[in-house]
Amino acid sequence: MEKKLILFGAGQIGKKALNYFGRENVSYFADNNESMAGKYLNGVRVISFARLLEIHAEYEIILSMDVGASLVVSAQLEDAGISDYQTFFEILNRASQDRAIQTQRQISEVGQKHLSKEEKQVLIIAYQFPPLSGSGVFRSIKFAKYLPTYGWWPTVISTDRPRPGWNYSDESMVKEIPDHVTVIRISDVLNTSCRPPTERRRLELVSFLREAMPENEETHSLISEWESTKTGQAELLTFPCACLAWAYDVVRYIEEVLDISQFQAVYTTSDPYSAHVAGAYLKKKYGIAWVADYRDPWTADPTKKKDYARPRDQLLLYLEGNLLHLADKSIAIEEHMAVDYIERFHAPEEKISVITNGYDEEDYEDNLAEEKQKDKFTINYSGILHVGRSIDTVLIAIQKLWNEHKLNLSHIQLRIVGEARQYDPCQVAMEYGLESIIKQTGYLSHREALQSNYDSNILLLLVGDSEEVKFAYTGKFFDYLRSGRPILAIAPAGGVVDEVLQETGHGKAFLSTQISEIKEMILDEYLKWRQGEDREQLHSPLIERFERKRLTGQLAEILDSVSRKSAK
Repeated sequence: MEKKLILFGAGQIGKKALNYFGRENVSYFADNNESMAGKYLNGVRVISFARLLEIHAEYEIILSMDVGASLVVSAQLEDAGISDYQTFFEILNRASQDRAIQTQRQISEVGQKHLSKEEKQVLIIAYQFPPLSGSGVFRSIKFAKYLPTYGWWPTVISTDRPRPGWNYSDESMVKEIPDHVTVIRISDVLNTSCRPPTERRRLELVSFLREAMPENEETHSLISEWESTKTGQAELLTFPCACLAWAYDVVRYIEEVLDISQFQAVYTTSDPYSAHVAGAYLKKKYGIAWVADYRDPWTADPTKKKDYARPRDQLLLYLEGNLLHLADKSIAIEEHMAVDYIERFHAPEEKISVITNGYDEEDYEDNLAEEKQKDKFTINYSGILHVGRSIDTVLIAIQKLWNEHKLNLSHIQLRIVGEARQYDPCQVAMEYGLESIIKQTGYLSHREALQSNYDSNILLLLVGDSEEVKFAYTGKFFDYLRSGRPILAIAPAGGVVDEVLQETGHGKAFLSTQISEIKEMILDEYLKWRQGEDREQLHSPLIERFERKRLTGQLAEILDSVSRKSAK
C-alpha cells in the first residue's frame, strides 16, 4: 500500500476491516461519535471527523460500516470536498468476485413448459435462497422444493452472492434446488459497493418506495421532509432496509424480461423487508395475486426498539400496515403475531394466516450417523451467540455440579455450532473456570449441523426470559425437535416453546434463574450417559405438524385461494 489507511467507522465492521488490512497498515480509526475521539480501539487511535479533514490528504480513507451508514458518511465526505475514498464492502466484493455465483439472467424455462390445467405458476421473490444459508433460506427452499407436489411450479428470483461480510453460505444446499425450479439471480449492487447511486437512480428508488406507502398527506410529508437534506436522501436509499435497490432491480427485471401474465401469484418473503415493496408494486400495477410471508415481525420485533418520534420508525409503521392491507394474504409464523397484525393494524382477519417454520423429514432419511454412545457428554448449541443469548446460566449450573463433585469436567463438552458476535464463549467460560469444556466449530453446513444435533446428549435453546420473547420460535427449534434429543430451553414459562416441549415431552423450558432445575436436567442426562444407557430417540407424533412438506401444503392452499379470487 502506498498510503497508510484511516478506517472511518470504529464499530464491529471497523474491527473486521482492521483484521483484514492488518494493524501495520492502519494509522487511525475515524468516527462521528465525538466521545470516542482520543480513545484506542485494538491499539489504534480514534480521531474525530474534524481531525480527519485536517490530515486526510496523507491517507487512504476506507469506510468501514454498514451500507446505510456508508451512504450517509459518503454524503458527509463529499460535502466536505472529499471524493477519494473506498468502502470496505466494495473491497471485499472485488476480492470475492472469483468465488461469486455467476449471475443467471434467463427467461424462466417453466414458462415455456406445457403445463396441465391443474398446474399453476408462482413467482417467488426470496433474497435468502441457497447457497446463502440461515433460517430464512430453509423456509424458502423447502417451499420451492415441495410446491410442485401441490400443482404449483415456482420461479425464484434471488440474489447472486452473499453480502460482503455475510459469512453464512452453504454450497451444499444448492443441491436442494429441484431441477424443475428456475432461479434467476439479481445482483445486490448497493450492498456490495456501498456507493451512492446517481441522482436519477436515487429518484427512481424513492418513486418505487412511494408506490408501497399509504397514499396520504402525512406519509408524503414525512418522505419529503426526509428528502430535504443530503443525509436524509442517503438514509432513504436503505428504507425500509438496505435491499431496496435490489428489490427495485428485481421489479425492473420482471418487467423487462418475464411475462408477468404467465404467473397466477407472487410470493414474497422477508427479511429483507424490501421484498414486500416489490410485491406491493406488482400487485398495484398488474393486479396479480400477492402473498406476503413475514418470517419476523417488523415494528413489533422485541430485539429492535422503535422510536416513533423518528421519521424512519414512523414510516416503517405506516408501511407495514399498508402492506398488510394491500396483500391478498399475509403469513405470520406464529398465532400471536397474526393476532397482533389484526389488532394493531386492523388487518382483515381473513387476510392473515399462520404457517410456522419446521423441519424436512427428507433431511433425516439418510447420512445421519447411527445412534451410539459418544466419548464425551455433549451439550450442543446451534446458531448465533450474542449478548442477548448468553450461555452463562448453563455454565453456572455445570460449575455447581463440578463443585459438588457430581460430574467430571474431562467428560463434558459445551459445543457451539455457529458464530459468536460481540461475545467470546471461551472468555465467558473462563470466568467460571470452564474454558476447557468449550468447543467452537464455527459455521457448519446444514447437514453437518443436523449431525451435530444428532450426536448430542442435550440440545441448548436460548430464547430468553423476557415476556417480549414469549411467543418467539427460533428456526433451529424445529430441527431440534426432529433430532430426538432432549432440549434444554431458556425460555419464558407459558410461551410457545414451553408449550410445545410440555405437549411433546421433547425437553423442558426454564428461566435463567432456575439454576437448580437446570442442574437437575443436566445431571439426569449425564448419569444416563455415564451408565452407558442407550439414547432414546424422542419422537412425539405431535411434532409432525411442523413437517415442511405438510406446511407447504398450507401455502399451496393459500395460493389456490388468492389466485382464484384474483382471476374472478
